[in-house]
Amino acid sequence: MTLPLQGVRVLDLTRLIPGAFATLMLAELGAEVIKIEDPSGGDPTRGLPPMLDGHGLYHRLLNRGKKSVALDLRDSASRAILDQLIETADVVIESFRPRTARAIGVSAGHTRATRPRLIHCAITGYGQHGPYAERPGHDLNYVAEAGMLEADRPRATDLPRMFIADVGGGAMSAVTAILAALFARERFGTGASIDISMHDAAVYWMMLPAAPELLDHGTDAAGELPTFGDHACYNLYETRDGRRLALGALEPKFWRGFCAAIERPDLSARQLSDPEDQQRLIAEVRFVFRQRTSAEWIEHFKAHEVCLSPVNTARDVLADPHVAARHLIVPAEAGVRAFRSPFVAEPVDLSPAPDLGVDTARILAGLRGYN
Repeated sequence: MTLPLQGVRVLDLTRLIPGAFATLMLAELGAEVIKIEDPSGGDPTRGLPPMLDGHGLYHRLLNRGKKSVALDLRDSASRAILDQLIETADVVIESFRPRTARAIGVSAGHTRATRPRLIHCAITGYGQHGPYAERPGHDLNYVAEAGMLEADRPRATDLPRMFIADVGGGAMSAVTAILAALFARERFGTGASIDISMHDAAVYWMMLPAAPELLDHGTDAAGELPTFGDHACYNLYETRDGRRLALGALEPKFWRGFCAAIERPDLSARQLSDPEDQQRLIAEVRFVFRQRTSAEWIEHFKAHEVCLSPVNTARDVLADPHVAARHLIVPAEAGVRAFRSPFVAEPVDLSPAPDLGVDTARILAGLRGYN
Protein backbone atom coordinates (compact mmCIF):
# COMPACT_ATOMS: atom_id res chain seq x y z
CA MET A 1 0.00 0.00 0.00
CA THR A 2 1.36 3.41 -1.02
CA LEU A 3 1.08 5.98 1.77
CA PRO A 4 1.11 9.74 1.14
CA LEU A 5 4.17 10.56 3.27
CA GLN A 6 6.45 7.77 2.05
CA GLY A 7 9.94 9.21 1.58
CA VAL A 8 9.40 11.99 4.16
CA ARG A 9 11.86 11.89 7.07
CA VAL A 10 10.77 13.34 10.42
CA LEU A 11 13.10 13.97 13.36
CA ASP A 12 11.10 13.79 16.59
CA LEU A 13 12.84 15.69 19.40
CA THR A 14 9.70 15.91 21.54
CA ARG A 15 8.92 14.48 24.96
CA LEU A 16 5.72 13.16 26.50
CA ILE A 17 2.35 13.05 24.74
CA PRO A 18 1.66 15.89 22.25
CA GLY A 19 4.68 15.39 19.99
CA ALA A 20 4.53 11.62 20.23
CA PHE A 21 0.88 11.63 19.14
CA ALA A 22 1.67 13.99 16.25
CA THR A 23 4.56 11.87 14.95
CA LEU A 24 2.52 8.68 15.37
CA MET A 25 -0.01 10.16 12.93
CA LEU A 26 2.80 11.08 10.54
CA ALA A 27 4.16 7.52 10.79
CA GLU A 28 0.69 6.16 10.03
CA LEU A 29 0.71 8.35 6.93
CA GLY A 30 3.97 6.72 5.81
CA ALA A 31 6.68 9.04 7.14
CA GLU A 32 9.97 7.70 8.50
CA VAL A 33 10.07 8.96 12.09
CA ILE A 34 13.38 9.00 13.98
CA LYS A 35 12.83 9.66 17.66
CA ILE A 36 15.80 11.33 19.36
CA GLU A 37 15.93 10.36 23.05
CA ASP A 38 18.12 11.14 26.02
CA PRO A 39 20.44 8.15 26.72
CA SER A 40 19.85 8.46 30.46
CA GLY A 41 16.27 7.22 30.31
CA GLY A 42 14.63 8.21 27.07
CA ASP A 43 11.21 9.72 26.74
CA PRO A 44 9.53 10.06 30.17
CA THR A 45 6.52 8.09 28.90
CA ARG A 46 8.69 4.98 29.03
CA GLY A 47 8.29 5.03 32.80
CA LEU A 48 4.82 6.52 33.24
CA PRO A 49 1.85 4.38 34.32
CA PRO A 50 -0.09 2.46 33.28
CA MET A 51 2.77 -0.03 33.02
CA LEU A 52 2.91 -3.27 31.04
CA ASP A 53 5.79 -5.66 31.69
CA GLY A 54 7.84 -2.79 33.10
CA HIS A 55 7.22 -0.47 30.16
CA GLY A 56 4.90 2.53 29.95
CA LEU A 57 1.79 1.65 27.96
CA TYR A 58 1.43 5.21 26.62
CA HIS A 59 4.93 4.95 25.18
CA ARG A 60 4.19 1.62 23.54
CA LEU A 61 1.01 2.93 21.94
CA LEU A 62 2.30 6.31 20.78
CA ASN A 63 5.72 5.33 19.44
CA ARG A 64 4.84 2.48 17.14
CA GLY A 65 6.40 2.67 13.69
CA LYS A 66 9.30 4.86 14.82
CA LYS A 67 13.06 4.46 15.18
CA SER A 68 14.93 5.41 18.35
CA VAL A 69 18.32 7.12 18.43
CA ALA A 70 19.91 7.93 21.80
CA LEU A 71 21.69 11.31 21.79
CA ASP A 72 22.59 13.74 24.59
CA LEU A 73 21.69 17.04 22.94
CA ARG A 74 23.87 18.99 25.39
CA ASP A 75 26.98 17.05 24.30
CA SER A 76 29.03 18.55 21.43
CA ALA A 77 29.68 15.18 19.75
CA SER A 78 25.97 14.38 19.81
CA ARG A 79 25.21 17.85 18.48
CA ALA A 80 27.40 17.14 15.44
CA ILE A 81 25.43 13.94 14.81
CA LEU A 82 22.12 15.76 15.20
CA ASP A 83 23.23 18.46 12.74
CA GLN A 84 23.85 15.77 10.13
CA LEU A 85 20.50 14.16 10.83
CA ILE A 86 18.81 17.53 10.40
CA GLU A 87 20.46 17.84 6.98
CA THR A 88 18.66 14.64 5.94
CA ALA A 89 15.29 15.57 7.41
CA ASP A 90 12.19 17.07 5.85
CA VAL A 91 10.55 17.90 9.18
CA VAL A 92 11.93 18.57 12.66
CA ILE A 93 9.50 18.57 15.59
CA GLU A 94 10.53 19.72 19.07
CA SER A 95 8.69 20.56 22.27
CA PHE A 96 11.21 22.51 24.34
CA ARG A 97 10.40 25.86 25.84
CA PRO A 98 11.77 28.58 23.53
CA ARG A 99 14.78 29.47 25.67
CA THR A 100 15.81 25.82 25.97
CA ALA A 101 15.39 25.18 22.25
CA ARG A 102 17.69 28.10 21.48
CA ALA A 103 20.22 27.01 24.09
CA ILE A 104 20.63 23.52 22.64
CA GLY A 105 20.43 24.69 19.02
CA VAL A 106 17.17 23.10 17.88
CA SER A 107 15.00 26.22 17.47
CA ALA A 108 13.66 27.24 14.07
CA GLY A 109 16.33 29.94 13.88
CA HIS A 110 19.07 27.32 14.22
CA THR A 111 17.70 24.46 12.17
CA ARG A 112 16.49 26.53 9.20
CA ALA A 113 19.43 28.93 9.05
CA THR A 114 21.09 26.95 6.23
CA ARG A 115 18.11 24.80 5.23
CA PRO A 116 15.25 27.06 4.10
CA ARG A 117 13.29 24.05 2.78
CA LEU A 118 13.19 22.43 6.21
CA ILE A 119 9.88 22.40 8.07
CA HIS A 120 10.41 23.10 11.75
CA CYS A 121 7.49 22.60 14.14
CA ALA A 122 7.66 23.65 17.79
CA ILE A 123 4.89 22.29 20.02
CA THR A 124 4.88 24.21 23.28
CA GLY A 125 2.47 25.15 26.01
CA TYR A 126 2.22 28.85 25.24
CA GLY A 127 4.02 29.47 21.94
CA GLN A 128 7.26 31.15 20.94
CA HIS A 129 6.44 34.64 22.24
CA GLY A 130 4.20 36.38 24.73
CA PRO A 131 4.37 36.75 28.53
CA TYR A 132 3.66 33.04 29.13
CA ALA A 133 6.11 31.68 26.54
CA GLU A 134 8.60 30.33 29.11
CA ARG A 135 5.98 29.17 31.59
CA PRO A 136 5.80 25.40 32.32
CA GLY A 137 2.43 23.70 32.01
CA HIS A 138 0.42 20.61 31.18
CA ASP A 139 -2.90 19.81 29.53
CA LEU A 140 -4.93 20.70 32.63
CA ASN A 141 -3.30 24.13 32.83
CA TYR A 142 -4.04 24.97 29.19
CA VAL A 143 -7.70 23.94 29.26
CA ALA A 144 -8.21 25.71 32.61
CA GLU A 145 -6.72 28.97 31.34
CA ALA A 146 -8.62 28.68 28.05
CA GLY A 147 -11.94 28.59 29.93
CA MET A 148 -12.80 25.01 29.01
CA LEU A 149 -13.33 23.82 32.57
CA GLU A 150 -15.66 26.68 33.37
CA ALA A 151 -17.49 26.17 30.07
CA ASP A 152 -18.07 22.53 31.03
CA ARG A 153 -20.43 23.66 33.78
CA PRO A 154 -22.49 20.46 34.23
CA ARG A 155 -19.29 18.63 35.24
CA ALA A 156 -17.22 21.55 36.43
CA THR A 157 -15.88 19.60 39.41
CA ASP A 158 -14.58 16.76 37.24
CA LEU A 159 -11.21 16.73 35.51
CA PRO A 160 -11.22 15.80 31.81
CA ARG A 161 -10.42 12.13 31.27
CA MET A 162 -8.52 12.81 28.05
CA PHE A 163 -5.69 15.11 27.05
CA ILE A 164 -7.74 17.75 25.27
CA ALA A 165 -5.08 20.41 24.66
CA ASP A 166 -2.22 17.91 24.22
CA VAL A 167 -3.88 15.73 21.61
CA GLY A 168 -6.71 17.77 20.13
CA GLY A 169 -4.81 21.03 20.31
CA GLY A 170 -1.11 20.22 20.10
CA ALA A 171 -0.89 17.02 18.08
CA MET A 172 -3.77 17.63 15.66
CA SER A 173 -2.77 21.24 15.04
CA ALA A 174 0.84 20.22 14.48
CA VAL A 175 -0.04 17.52 11.97
CA THR A 176 -2.40 19.84 10.10
CA ALA A 177 0.23 22.57 9.92
CA ILE A 178 2.99 20.16 8.88
CA LEU A 179 0.91 18.67 6.08
CA ALA A 180 0.03 22.16 4.86
CA ALA A 181 3.73 23.13 4.98
CA LEU A 182 4.76 20.03 3.02
CA PHE A 183 2.16 20.88 0.38
CA ALA A 184 3.31 24.51 0.25
CA ARG A 185 6.93 23.39 -0.12
CA GLU A 186 6.02 21.34 -3.17
CA ARG A 187 4.30 24.39 -4.70
CA PHE A 188 6.67 27.19 -3.69
CA GLY A 189 9.93 25.47 -2.75
CA THR A 190 10.28 26.88 0.77
CA GLY A 191 9.95 25.32 4.20
CA ALA A 192 8.29 26.80 7.27
CA SER A 193 8.66 27.65 10.94
CA ILE A 194 5.52 26.45 12.72
CA ASP A 195 4.63 27.75 16.17
CA ILE A 196 2.05 25.44 17.80
CA SER A 197 0.79 26.55 21.21
CA MET A 198 -1.49 24.14 23.03
CA HIS A 199 -2.95 27.07 24.93
CA ASP A 200 -3.65 28.86 21.62
CA ALA A 201 -5.44 25.78 20.34
CA ALA A 202 -7.54 25.44 23.48
CA VAL A 203 -8.54 29.11 23.24
CA TYR A 204 -9.42 28.64 19.56
CA TRP A 205 -11.74 25.77 20.46
CA MET A 206 -13.56 28.14 22.83
CA MET A 207 -14.80 30.30 19.95
CA LEU A 208 -18.39 29.06 20.08
CA PRO A 209 -18.86 28.81 23.87
CA ALA A 210 -17.37 32.31 24.14
CA ALA A 211 -19.36 33.73 21.21
CA PRO A 212 -21.46 36.22 23.25
CA GLU A 213 -18.30 37.56 24.90
CA LEU A 214 -16.69 38.15 21.49
CA LEU A 215 -19.22 40.84 20.60
CA ASP A 216 -18.20 44.46 20.83
CA HIS A 217 -19.27 46.27 23.98
CA GLY A 218 -22.92 47.20 23.83
CA THR A 219 -23.84 44.54 21.30
CA ASP A 220 -26.11 41.73 22.40
CA ALA A 221 -26.94 38.40 20.76
CA ALA A 222 -30.36 36.90 21.34
CA GLY A 223 -30.71 33.39 22.74
CA GLU A 224 -28.23 30.60 23.37
CA LEU A 225 -27.57 27.37 21.51
CA PRO A 226 -28.93 24.68 23.87
CA THR A 227 -25.73 22.62 23.87
CA PHE A 228 -24.06 23.46 27.17
CA GLY A 229 -26.11 21.53 29.71
CA ASP A 230 -28.70 24.17 30.56
CA HIS A 231 -31.44 22.72 28.35
CA ALA A 232 -33.36 19.46 28.63
CA CYS A 233 -33.10 18.66 24.92
CA TYR A 234 -29.29 18.39 24.98
CA ASN A 235 -28.18 16.78 28.20
CA LEU A 236 -27.11 13.65 30.08
CA TYR A 237 -29.60 11.54 31.99
CA GLU A 238 -29.17 8.69 34.47
CA THR A 239 -31.23 5.55 34.01
CA ARG A 240 -32.62 3.10 36.56
CA ASP A 241 -29.46 0.97 36.53
CA GLY A 242 -27.12 3.93 37.11
CA ARG A 243 -25.93 4.22 33.51
CA ARG A 244 -26.16 7.50 31.62
CA LEU A 245 -27.68 8.35 28.25
CA ALA A 246 -26.84 11.34 26.06
CA LEU A 247 -29.84 13.09 24.52
CA GLY A 248 -28.96 15.34 21.58
CA ALA A 249 -32.42 16.39 20.38
CA LEU A 250 -31.16 19.75 19.13
CA GLU A 251 -33.47 20.25 16.14
CA PRO A 252 -37.17 20.79 16.93
CA LYS A 253 -38.15 17.68 14.93
CA PHE A 254 -35.91 15.49 17.09
CA TRP A 255 -37.21 17.05 20.31
CA ARG A 256 -40.81 16.51 19.18
CA GLY A 257 -39.93 12.91 18.31
CA PHE A 258 -38.37 12.40 21.72
CA CYS A 259 -41.40 13.82 23.54
CA ALA A 260 -43.68 11.57 21.50
CA ALA A 261 -41.48 8.53 22.22
CA ILE A 262 -41.71 9.04 25.99
CA GLU A 263 -45.44 9.76 25.66
CA ARG A 264 -45.05 13.34 26.83
CA PRO A 265 -46.06 15.43 23.79
CA ASP A 266 -46.99 18.18 26.25
CA LEU A 267 -43.26 18.91 26.69
CA SER A 268 -42.68 19.76 23.01
CA ALA A 269 -43.46 23.47 23.26
CA ARG A 270 -40.96 23.97 26.10
CA GLN A 271 -37.78 23.07 24.17
CA LEU A 272 -36.35 26.59 24.36
CA SER A 273 -38.24 27.94 27.35
CA ASP A 274 -36.70 30.34 29.87
CA PRO A 275 -33.88 29.18 32.18
CA GLU A 276 -36.11 28.72 35.21
CA ASP A 277 -38.51 26.49 33.29
CA GLN A 278 -35.60 24.56 31.79
CA GLN A 279 -34.55 23.45 35.27
CA ARG A 280 -38.08 22.13 35.90
CA LEU A 281 -38.09 20.48 32.46
CA ILE A 282 -34.74 18.79 33.07
CA ALA A 283 -36.09 17.42 36.37
CA GLU A 284 -39.16 16.03 34.60
CA VAL A 285 -37.08 14.32 31.93
CA ARG A 286 -34.72 12.94 34.58
CA PHE A 287 -37.70 11.36 36.31
CA VAL A 288 -38.79 9.73 33.04
CA PHE A 289 -35.35 8.25 32.32
CA ARG A 290 -35.07 6.75 35.80
CA GLN A 291 -38.06 4.52 35.11
CA ARG A 292 -36.12 2.14 32.84
CA THR A 293 -32.62 0.73 32.44
CA SER A 294 -30.20 2.01 29.85
CA ALA A 295 -30.64 -1.11 27.71
CA GLU A 296 -34.42 -0.83 27.87
CA TRP A 297 -34.34 2.80 26.73
CA ILE A 298 -31.92 2.08 23.88
CA GLU A 299 -34.14 -0.75 22.66
CA HIS A 300 -37.21 1.47 23.00
CA PHE A 301 -35.71 4.30 20.94
CA LYS A 302 -34.65 2.06 18.05
CA ALA A 303 -38.09 2.65 16.60
CA HIS A 304 -37.80 6.44 16.85
CA GLU A 305 -35.76 9.08 15.03
CA VAL A 306 -34.12 10.54 18.12
CA CYS A 307 -30.48 11.44 18.79
CA LEU A 308 -29.93 9.23 21.84
CA SER A 309 -26.71 7.42 22.75
CA PRO A 310 -25.23 5.54 25.69
CA VAL A 311 -22.43 7.24 27.62
CA ASN A 312 -19.88 4.53 26.93
CA THR A 313 -16.89 3.42 28.93
CA ALA A 314 -13.64 2.57 27.16
CA ARG A 315 -14.61 -1.10 27.45
CA ASP A 316 -17.95 -0.35 25.80
CA VAL A 317 -16.19 1.38 22.90
CA LEU A 318 -14.02 -1.68 22.26
CA ALA A 319 -17.15 -3.84 22.07
CA ASP A 320 -19.10 -1.42 19.85
CA PRO A 321 -20.17 -3.13 16.58
CA HIS A 322 -19.78 0.12 14.65
CA VAL A 323 -16.16 0.40 15.83
CA ALA A 324 -15.62 -3.17 14.64
CA ALA A 325 -17.29 -2.54 11.28
CA ARG A 326 -15.06 0.50 10.70
CA HIS A 327 -11.94 -1.53 11.65
CA LEU A 328 -10.96 1.08 14.21
CA ILE A 329 -9.10 -1.35 16.50
CA VAL A 330 -5.75 -2.60 15.23
CA PRO A 331 -3.05 -4.82 16.75
CA ALA A 332 -0.11 -2.88 18.16
CA GLU A 333 2.06 -5.70 19.51
CA ALA A 334 1.58 -8.94 21.39
CA GLY A 335 -1.21 -8.42 23.91
CA VAL A 336 -1.75 -4.74 23.01
CA ARG A 337 -4.33 -3.14 20.72
CA ALA A 338 -4.56 0.44 19.45
CA PHE A 339 -7.04 2.64 17.61
CA ARG A 340 -6.61 3.23 13.89
CA SER A 341 -5.83 6.75 12.77
CA PRO A 342 -8.82 8.51 11.20
CA PHE A 343 -6.42 9.86 8.56
CA VAL A 344 -5.88 6.50 6.84
CA ALA A 345 -8.50 4.39 5.12
CA GLU A 346 -6.93 1.05 6.02
CA PRO A 347 -4.91 -0.13 9.02
CA VAL A 348 -1.17 0.49 8.67
CA ASP A 349 1.21 -2.23 9.86
CA LEU A 350 3.50 -0.36 12.26
CA SER A 351 6.44 -1.91 14.08
CA PRO A 352 6.28 -2.01 17.90
CA ALA A 353 7.61 0.98 19.85
CA PRO A 354 11.42 0.76 19.80
CA ASP A 355 13.72 0.07 22.73
CA LEU A 356 15.75 3.09 23.77
CA GLY A 357 18.54 3.77 21.25
CA VAL A 358 18.04 0.52 19.35
CA ASP A 359 18.48 2.22 15.97
CA THR A 360 21.40 4.47 16.91
CA ALA A 361 24.21 2.45 15.27
CA ARG A 362 22.27 1.80 12.05
CA ILE A 363 21.19 5.44 11.63
CA LEU A 364 24.69 6.75 12.39
CA ALA A 365 26.18 4.35 9.84
CA GLY A 366 24.59 6.47 7.14
CA LEU A 367 26.23 9.69 8.32
CA ARG A 368 29.60 11.19 7.39
CA GLY A 369 32.42 10.07 9.66
CA TYR A 370 30.39 7.35 11.42
CA ASN A 371 30.35 4.56 8.83
